[in-house]
Amino acid sequence: LVFVVGQNPGTNHPRMLSALEETKRNGGQVVAVNPLPEAGLLRFKNPQKVRGVLGRGTAIADQFLHIRPGGDLALFKALNLLLLEAEDAAPGTVLGHAYIEANTSGFAEFAAQARDLDWDEVRTATGLTRDEIEQVRDRVLASRSVIVCWAMGLTQQKHGVPTIREIVNFLLLRGNFGKPGAGAGP
Repeated sequence: LVFVVGQNPGTNHPRMLSALEETKRNGGQVVAVNPLPEAGLLRFKNPQKVRGVLGRGTAIADQFLHIRPGGDLALFKALNLLLLEAEDAAPGTVLGHAYIEANTSGFAEFAAQARDLDWDEVRTATGLTRDEIEQVRDRVLASRSVIVCWAMGLTQQKHGVPTIREIVNFLLLRGNFGKPGAGAGP
């Protein structure tokens, strides 16, 4: 599962679209998170391949989250809470406890803070419904690995640093660092 957050690859870094197209052809999924519905993420027609020129192209985004500007921090806080709640419902099956124990510190404090989330604030910040965010959680739970890619749409906002910290926490919860097909892609 690949998250494409705060970036418009078709406009700003088109080489990424080829990698996303390959991800799709290999059975991967893509979640696009952006205030702008970027055409290349919705359907990519690769001009370097015959099927791209003559065909319909490749639908890249399996789910598009039309988020409000700056709402990324609230989205990843909500995802982290949903992962914690999924672990509560099925202990030992959601989080990478051994990974967390071996590679992180402060998990108890992080979890306590995550559980203080206000869903009304998430809705206001993101413009997304809880159902949309739960659909993303379900994609995460069904995935063996997750990559989160971001660009200046994330880093060049008021809460860029805390947002990236929350994304890293999101990836750490299920051990999505140091294994194939997983990690952060700034």
